[in-house]
Amino acid sequence: MDTRKINAHNELLLLKDHLLGAIIKKNGLQLLELDPAIGNGQIHCVTLNNWLTAFEFDIQLNKDCELILDKVEDHMVYLFYCLKGHCFHKFKGGEVVNKLDELQTAVLFNDDENKSKFIFKQEERTILNCIRINLSVHGTNDTIDEGDLDIMSLLKNYNKSLGYFHFGKYNLEIGELIKKLENAKYADSISNLMYFQGLCHIIMAKQLEQFEFDLSNGLKSPTTLLKKELEMISELGDFIINYPELPHTINALSAKSGLSPSKLQLGFKFMHDMTLGEYIREVRLKKAELLIRTSDLNISQVVYSIGFTSRSYFCKIFKKKYNCSPKSYKTQAFDSIIA
Repeated sequence: MDTRKINAHNELLLLKDHLLGAIIKKNGLQLLELDPAIGNGQIHCVTLNNWLTAFEFDIQLNKDCELILDKVEDHMVYLFYCLKGHCFHKFKGGEVVNKLDELQTAVLFNDDENKSKFIFKQEERTILNCIRINLSVHGTNDTIDEGDLDIMSLLKNYNKSLGYFHFGKYNLEIGELIKKLENAKYADSISNLMYFQGLCHIIMAKQLEQFEFDLSNGLKSPTTLLKKELEMISELGDFIINYPELPHTINALSAKSGLSPSKLQLGFKFMHDMTLGEYIREVRLKKAELLIRTSDLNISQVVYSIGFTSRSYFCKIFKKKYNCSPKSYKTQAFDSIIA
């Protein structure tokens, strides 16, 4: 436990070089409390072993501030989750600035050739969770189990030519897990430390699961979409659900939202894992199933009331989804009511 506290103290000293403040103890845990001259907030650090460290930034600054990630002599991987607000990332000397939005994940590879900066904007409270993995650990006294070795193997084999900063999806599930760290981070006992470490491993697994899926499927992160554009996609999705009978075309929806057709397709693929056309068809099929099961409308009336123009096409895709023709489905639904 003492070794972990010493390591955490050293990590906070590095952060203190960039952010003015004092290292204090609270409930048995060391933290960096910001100097009122630059803002307010705290930075927590818990070192779990010599290859895994967790940080939480909860800060609100009086002016824009750049934080350079140290420890560049090692090969580090950072798993980020922005619980509140937003911040920006860029590689030192680079031109590209990446925005990490609220509820969004990111995976960052950092080494001595690619130093990173995080930019926090003034007057905005930002809560940023970070789990750092040191891939350069050799001959450790800590026990690294098989699952951890698999994680390290995945990250070591990542082809960094694909990009060092990988955006993940907006993820509410990870956000709820991180909220559970709030009390668990005061890891001054073995039981609290084990609980905290368990939560960190779950969060790490959730983020890396998506990362591995993206890599294996050759998927690039949806960095071209802004949060407000994704909110518009969500509103369009609700609009289609509420009015499935309208002649929804990509041009009409583009005009309604102000988003280009390509951004519409990208947004629906990102949020619903299907194209706009597939989403419209899925919404109409679900509405059709409900009407067939609960209303007195015949099949033709159902078809045209939800925006389909071809009964034969509707019957084909309905049977593919529900393994039953619409007519048989209605008969079975009626029989179940009078049985």
